[in-house]
Amino acid sequence: GRVTKRKMAKQLFLHLDSSITFPEKLPESALKWGSEDQSNLTSAADNTFEQVWISTPKPFGTPYMAHLLRAMSPSATIMVCTSGDLPAVERSLLFGGFTEIKKDEAKKAVCAKKPAFKLGAAKKFKKAAVSKKDTARIRGEEKKKANVWALGDDDLAEEDVELEDEDSLLDREVDKVDVTAPTNVKDKNSKDCGTGPGGKRKACKNCTCGLKEEQEKDPNAEPKSACGNCGLGDAFRCSTCPYLGKPAFTSKDNVVKLVL
Repeated sequence: GRVTKRKMAKQLFLHLDSSITFPEKLPESALKWGSEDQSNLTSAADNTFEQVWISTPKPFGTPYMAHLLRAMSPSATIMVCTSGDLPAVERSLLFGGFTEIKKDEAKKAVCAKKPAFKLGAAKKFKKAAVSKKDTARIRGEEKKKANVWALGDDDLAEEDVELEDEDSLLDREVDKVDVTAPTNVKDKNSKDCGTGPGGKRKACKNCTCGLKEEQEKDPNAEPKSACGNCGLGDAFRCSTCPYLGKPAFTSKDNVVKLVL
């Protein structure tokens, strides 16, 4: 008979944790990425990888997890090894959209699977057939429920029902408001930051609006990392990180040094 060749699964090995040993035997067709290659995932085509192996010291950022899920094909498997917080890595896979998540404490690894459907996939559901007898019964029940809330012509007769005066309701609410001391009126004697000589804004001595910090800020200073992950690379950066697209670096002065 005719023998058909099966296309070899495309595999990705992303090694970002130097304390974890890289697998010795790797398929020749597999992609082998290091820290300097991690930004390549953002430009990878959809549904590319069927198997992914990752070593990382920390969980990935949300934007990178979205790229990872997109680049994997439906039902593709992933194994993440870490020297850091294993439950945090497990949560990142769960929140990233992966399923069948299994944690291996001995290997300090988490295995998961991408759901077996493509983005935007749809399925048509067939409506269950209902007999004429059931339809009549359902309509009768709905009519009974509607009659419970139905009001007759004489149900709201003034001699039977005592209505609340609308004006009295408003008066009671107004009485609760203290109109003598409004909180949204600015005191003319308050010492808030204003305009100094020459029309230039000047911070007051006890500035609390942030103008003083804004004026004392060095415009040439490098942006500081609020999360502490900026130097690790795109895999760990947030969506608003000023270093997105730049190589990983290690320095207190934010001088770029490639981590190979």
